[in-house]
Amino acid sequence: MFDGVRRIFFDSGMVLCQPSSGDWFYPQVHKAYCEKLGLGERSFLQSINFRKAYAGLEREGIIDTEDAELAAFTRFYETLFRNVPGKDRRELIEACAWAVVKDYSKYVFYDDVAESIKKLSYKYDLGIISDAWPSLEGVFRRNDLYKYFKPFIISTRYGCTKEGRDLFRFALANAAEHAENILFVDDSVGNCRRAAQQGMQVVQLNRSCSRKARRGLLQVSDMAGLERALGI
Repeated sequence: MFDGVRRIFFDSGMVLCQPSSGDWFYPQVHKAYCEKLGLGERSFLQSINFRKAYAGLEREGIIDTEDAELAAFTRFYETLFRNVPGKDRRELIEACAWAVVKDYSKYVFYDDVAESIKKLSYKYDLGIISDAWPSLEGVFRRNDLYKYFKPFIISTRYGCTKEGRDLFRFALANAAEHAENILFVDDSVGNCRRAAQQGMQVVQLNRSCSRKARRGLLQVSDMAGLERALGI
């Protein structure tokens, strides 16, 4: 189904791993704090603050170390919890920032990932292209998976995302293979389209199967489906 593939680039979030708390920005420590004090996990003010906090996070530019990431997320939670009753407290702000940066158990890998990645690595060079932060490397190292991926392209280290296509160009510049010999795997249709525009072969890995397959775009629901598509 795919011709001449020598390398596979993977997205990380919702393809290989997911947040252990069920939300990328609300770690387990937030839930525990709310339960302890009898606070609601969400509020109207929080939803307004979230938009401001996320916009601020996007303006951070290049974040190339975990220390810089921690500082950025501290500012994020300062904005998120500003004037929210019971949450506009330093202890919660710092606890949440630490949890989303320094706690490498914040993400969990899908059950089919480790074995499949090991199998694929025997035949293909593998890499990561992810809109993420430097601590993602720690998550992969903790699960003994980092060794399989090179290059490991993280958007905040380049100050751009997949949406602007530049991240794909950086990834291609760090790979020995030509674009037509690379398969890109992502859960986002838009990212798959953008990768295809850079000359890569693409497949959408949609684990929930909640998104309708798009014409001209192969969709699989798990790593076994990807292996079948590759003829493994």
